Amino acid sequence: MNSSWQIAIDITYIFIFMLIAKLIKEKLGIFKSIIVPTSLLAGFIGVILGQEVLGWVWFNQDFYENLVYHGLGIGFIALTLSNQSKQQGRDSVNSGLFIISSYCFQGVLGMIIISLLMMTIKPDLFFGLGLILPLAYGQGPGFASNIGATWDATLGIGYANQYGLTLATVGFLVGGILGLILLNIIVYHKNIKVNRLRTLDGLHYKELTLTSVKEINFFDNLTTQIVWISVIYFLTLTTMHYTSVLLSTLGNIGQTVGGLINGFNYLFGILYAILFKVIMGGLNKKGHRTLELMDGYIMHNISSLAFHVMITCSVLAISFSVVKEYWEVLIAISIGGAIGTLAFVIVFGKIAFNRYPWYYILAMFGMMTGTASTALALLRGVDPELETDVASNLVLGSAVAAPLGLPLMVLLALPAISYVNNTRQFYYIAFFGILAYLVLVMSILTLRSTKERRRLNHESK
Repeated sequence: MNSSWQIAIDITYIFIFMLIAKLIKEKLGIFKSIIVPTSLLAGFIGVILGQEVLGWVWFNQDFYENLVYHGLGIGFIALTLSNQSKQQGRDSVNSGLFIISSYCFQGVLGMIIISLLMMTIKPDLFFGLGLILPLAYGQGPGFASNIGATWDATLGIGYANQYGLTLATVGFLVGGILGLILLNIIVYHKNIKVNRLRTLDGLHYKELTLTSVKEINFFDNLTTQIVWISVIYFLTLTTMHYTSVLLSTLGNIGQTVGGLINGFNYLFGILYAILFKVIMGGLNKKGHRTLELMDGYIMHNISSLAFHVMITCSVLAISFSVVKEYWEVLIAISIGGAIGTLAFVIVFGKIAFNRYPWYYILAMFGMMTGTASTALALLRGVDPELETDVASNLVLGSAVAAPLGLPLMVLLALPAISYVNNTRQFYYIAFFGILAYLVLVMSILTLRSTKERRRLNHESK
């Protein structure tokens, strides 16, 4: 088959699998009682139909790995350019601190599990694999795949990318299945009037008032948004390339860090998108009407499309033959991560949140193992109309958590430096650095929550 046709067919498969998944979720009752994102189900359908199971269709898994990588970068650029609420309350800040503390906890837990495996059955493991746990469970397949692929290319590990993709897929299942168990336990013990997921209407309507320019001189509105994203992503890739080249001239450590740069396309993209918004805002103040050329609603939909494609492709890119090489590690980190995350969210959630603590616990577990959609699906089990402010605080909390996560991105590079230089000192720095950050964030959040609890008690008297 013509190679250009194969690319088109590979892209078409993604959306055919999504259509089949959507029909299955609408028509089969069991899928109204379990939480599985449509894009994730589409990936599983593709795997079953694909060359490694039934063999009914054939697709290029390497191509889907690339789509995961670029989908993450494009999705975050579009999300940054979309219009988002700036309102942030006390609970949204607490949500952001809780999210960061959960990432830190998962990182520490992952490194402990990998260390135990290195001391027993897998002495040749890369210590940094423990840090894939928060990237896969807490952030999703894009982050885990990006960093894993970078480690494969820089360190020659060979399976870190597949490990990240598989662990992220397991995370979705943990969030959906274990999350449902948690939902039922909370409902039973807290006597919460519950709406079963199968009784929740899948279609919800809201009125939207959209304001858009009637005409754009050089493009239609959708094309204009794609142009802005393309320009920013071009600058992102160009900056990453030359930064990597520059760092590679600084010796072994520079080469290692330079190689890791390629895993942070989303971060460079976000920074350029923020700069772009500042420039457009400045030009608008000077009377150039530039803000009318940015449509937040369309940008949000482009971001949603990119993330759906990324999730589907992350499953399609999994190779069973490669999974066999690290199945012991995958089982240990998956089970340990699931139990540890559940325990942390329940114990610390009751300390961190004074209002609707069990609602936050339920939603945070979904978010820290799956995605925001998993969190909202679980939350709707106890708050079907999302009448509380828990859902909005989750979204705003993610915005709070983003800048607070930058120190973790820096520490993420340290294990690779130790691996290249055959030394353990950066392993220790990464472990104790994340542990210290965990203690710091948890302490701040505990103090904020305690102060808020005292205020609420005083007002109730």
